[in-house]
Amino acid sequence: MTRVVEALKDIIQQELSGQLIIRDALDASITWEAYFGNGKLHFATSSLGQKERLTYLTRHHHPDFNLSEFAIGQSDYKFICHQWQSGRLSLQQVRQLAFTSTQEAFVHIMAIGNAEMEFNLDAHLDVLILSASVQQVIAPVKQLIWQWQKIRPHLTSPLVRVYLSNIDSLYKLLWQQLQSTKAIEAYQSALTQNLCLYSIANQLNIDVQGLSHMLLPLVRNRSAQISGYGQKQDEDRPIIACIDDSQTVQNSVRLTLEAQGYEVISLLKPAQAMTKLIRTHPILILMDISMPDINGYELCQLLRKSPNFKTVPILMLSSRDGVFDKLKARMVGANDYMTKPFTPTDLVNLVNKYVSQALVNV
Repeated sequence: MTRVVEALKDIIQQELSGQLIIRDALDASITWEAYFGNGKLHFATSSLGQKERLTYLTRHHHPDFNLSEFAIGQSDYKFICHQWQSGRLSLQQVRQLAFTSTQEAFVHIMAIGNAEMEFNLDAHLDVLILSASVQQVIAPVKQLIWQWQKIRPHLTSPLVRVYLSNIDSLYKLLWQQLQSTKAIEAYQSALTQNLCLYSIANQLNIDVQGLSHMLLPLVRNRSAQISGYGQKQDEDRPIIACIDDSQTVQNSVRLTLEAQGYEVISLLKPAQAMTKLIRTHPILILMDISMPDINGYELCQLLRKSPNFKTVPILMLSSRDGVFDKLKARMVGANDYMTKPFTPTDLVNLVNKYVSQALVNV
């Protein structure tokens, strides 16, 4: 565990370029990402819930922004850049929106305090629309950071889902404030859909900070239940198998995909994978190439010979980035190929793509 402040100081002093990934120790489903260039901030966001975040931010700060084409799983940064590249927004407008999103993300990054972090020197943004100092981003929102630090033991961020389990408690809490049954029913409707705080605030057209403070009494007395963004009530989770002998990679994949609602089966020994795969029936398989005993190419070829895995999507994960490696992966039956290191967003987007196709064919 490292202090976020100390990590940022190192990035600024050494004028580093790359991607900082911050994992919340209080909520494994939450990951934040910040991109830097020579110690300057280029963008910050969450690795999940990007549409809910961007919808909330535009509604409160940029109401003229059109989100109708933004699909779940799409990169918010690429979407913002496309608005400029297509001429729908000026460069000044997209810079303002990128700054707003980055600043709001940093409220929650700074509120974490101590976190598991990693810095990826190879990651970068293809298009640059923002370059700001960390101090410039943080200084105006220090009060918000302090407020989130206070409530984090109960509500770690606006990405958590809230489900109202005691309606009577809601009426008792809100009646004196609202004096309106219709208004309270609107809250009840929003709070019984297992939505994240951003989405609830969007429905009620209120500030997420005020909403969080309002919900605190309900959370404390257990009238409202909290779950991670990727956790849906009464829902079977699709199983994804990850075959990789690196515990670091396994941890990263598990944290990223379980936050999206998947169940991840970690297989560190490829030679023993077949038995476990047959027993668990994964909807998708992630597989490293360089492994002991049997490499990914051999294992993929072996799986394709089994009737159980002829149509299961197999995605290769490898530090190799050569054309020959990718071509060989296709030849042995892999559906796609992702080069390490990869970002949580890239992993989620690729997995969602093939899971969606698999579910359609079930």
